[in-house]
Amino acid sequence: MTTVISHFFNEEYLLPWWLEHHKNMFDHGIMIDYNSTDRSVEIIKRICPTWEIIRSRNQFFGAREIDSEVMDIEKLLSGWRIALNTTEFLIGDLSIINKPRSSFNYGYVGEEVIYGIGIPVSVMVDLDNVEPVYDVPLVSQKTDGIHYAEGGFDYRKGRLLHNKPGLMYPVGRHYKYTTEDLMILWYGWSPYNQRLIDRKLQIQDRMPLSDKQSGLGTSHLRTQDELNAEYETFKKQSRSLTKDINKLL
Repeated sequence: MTTVISHFFNEEYLLPWWLEHHKNMFDHGIMIDYNSTDRSVEIIKRICPTWEIIRSRNQFFGAREIDSEVMDIEKLLSGWRIALNTTEFLIGDLSIINKPRSSFNYGYVGEEVIYGIGIPVSVMVDLDNVEPVYDVPLVSQKTDGIHYAEGGFDYRKGRLLHNKPGLMYPVGRHYKYTTEDLMILWYGWSPYNQRLIDRKLQIQDRMPLSDKQSGLGTSHLRTQDELNAEYETFKKQSRSLTKDINKLL
């Protein structure tokens, strides 16, 4: 059994691509709704009608509270699971989990072994600014960015695919990577258009004051001018990742 978990708030722009990409990769999906006011829930029900949609118990996007909710859901699951954001597209062959368990000795919690796979993240950056279409996979249309081995991992740490129900995540749920057989494409800067910019800006008004004061989630507190400046910096470091992506598709 493989399960993907994701939390969302007004993600109707990226969700059609994200759901189509993952729906046949995982046996099940659990989507945590942070009181979306757009068509996100409708889109999930249409594309993945058997997946669960759970109303979040949290009013705000608090980093610790998000992780706590994900961990509580994971405690009820069996098999392998991973928590991904709507901007994160996993590629590669998940049959890797059928290798001997000793292959995934990631670390320990006390004296108990964690069997997990740390997956690297490459940062996707829009170099052509061509508006993508929904009837073609996003991972086939937007293939430029910064490969994790060339510095992209410094901008976006990895995720953990694991099979431990009671795993306690560090804040942000990011991990070092242990495999090159899987990769996550983080569409944080692609497609770079007003819809993606608005997506980035909408979270800052839904963050608790405690996070802002403690320095958590600072990536959500930038202005549009600051986002544009950071995007231009990433563009200079980017190249085509088509060959790297096609190796795993």
